[in-house]
Amino acid sequence: MQWIDVLAKGIIAGCAIGYLFSFTGMMSPGKAVALGGLAGCLASITFKNRQDDKKDK
Repeated sequence: MQWIDVLAKGIIAGCAIGYLFSFTGMMSPGKAVALGGLAGCLASITFKNRQDDKKDK
């Protein structure tokens, strides 16, 4: 998988989870989506790095 695919999937998934979290009422929807997107971006980078490391071995 290429980087752009991994980042797009991570950001979309993070935003969706953030929006669902906003239904708890603990955070506004805009802030929850932004933080979820950021977390998804970082998680997807970590996932891609670990996946690439496994391929190198």
